[in-house]
Amino acid sequence: MANHELIILDDIFPYLLSSFRIAEFNAVLKYFASAVVFTSGKKYRILGKKRSFNDVFSEYKKSYPEHAHQIFRYHPKRNVSARLCYLMFLNNADFFLDYLSTFSIPFVLELYPGGGFRLGEEESDRKLMRVTSSPLLLKVIATQRVTFNYLLNKRFCTPDQVEFVYGGVLPVERLPFKFEQKRFYSSDKDWLNICFVAHKYMSQGRDKGYDVFINVAHILAPIAPDVHFHVVGPFDAEDVDISDIKTRLTFHGSHSTDFFPDFYAGMDLILSPNAPHILSPGAFDGFPTGACVEAGLCGVAVFACDELGLNPFINGEELVIIPRNATSIADIIMKYRNEPELLYRIARNGQRRFCEAFSAECQVAPRIRILESLLAREIC
Repeated sequence: MANHELIILDDIFPYLLSSFRIAEFNAVLKYFASAVVFTSGKKYRILGKKRSFNDVFSEYKKSYPEHAHQIFRYHPKRNVSARLCYLMFLNNADFFLDYLSTFSIPFVLELYPGGGFRLGEEESDRKLMRVTSSPLLLKVIATQRVTFNYLLNKRFCTPDQVEFVYGGVLPVERLPFKFEQKRFYSSDKDWLNICFVAHKYMSQGRDKGYDVFINVAHILAPIAPDVHFHVVGPFDAEDVDISDIKTRLTFHGSHSTDFFPDFYAGMDLILSPNAPHILSPGAFDGFPTGACVEAGLCGVAVFACDELGLNPFINGEELVIIPRNATSIADIIMKYRNEPELLYRIARNGQRRFCEAFSAECQVAPRIRILESLLAREIC
């Protein structure tokens, strides 16, 4: 039986398209040199076509050879001994709980939005109760204020069991971007580029607002001939009718982190008209989405919906909160199209603020501190 200080259990790692997993787990693997990851690969398909573990691992090894020796394929009959386990998402915790119980491994759950966690939904609450009732649970990390409040108000956790760490670990170091690298509308180029960046989890990407984005494009195209639209993710002309705007819209497909610095250098605005309760009852995204954060880090102005009131940034100064209405969104965009200096001021302020909020000091350090303190406990 292998003995480990810290193990990570996951269903997608080390798939490069899951950039926040790559960033967070790599940070943990770097700090805890003896830590290992066991991955089931159950959800590779959710990020695109079905992939084998060997294919995903091979691609990861090329980018991060220093951690390849710490990655293993999960098998339910693998005997393991560990002082602590770290995992993210409710579905992972629910899936791996029996395995952890078999080997009496204490664990920390990072409860991101999604991954089976939904507000006020029966199946989600059942899983949450099962996981949080386990005597092996040492800590839950809540990444959104609504999650923190939900855990306490519904009495899934006691105050000492849950810690609030806003945001998420993102590949900031792989987005080395200076604002001066941007190509500016009206000075460096004659067109304004608006982008939509997301994975597709349902028809028409309605939870992420792809349908709204296309409606905005239909409204703007006739009145703003200098505006162009860009889509990154598994979307194409079959998702929503684009016949009237096809010459103004570019599909870029899905990409990993290294694609984005140059892409965002030419983007002026990222639009995220996402909304809760559409993918399924109680489902919601963190604010802003990971794609918006990466765009903001690269100096793109973030225009996002916030129907749950999760925004910790200054609206109109560091980003722009939009209603989920295509006509209203188009009106707001036209205002900034006509005042590009105001748009770029928000982009610059947003980049500065996102660099602070998603720095290693604000994101990696608190998570490492929690794991380190729990590993120091005698009960581990």
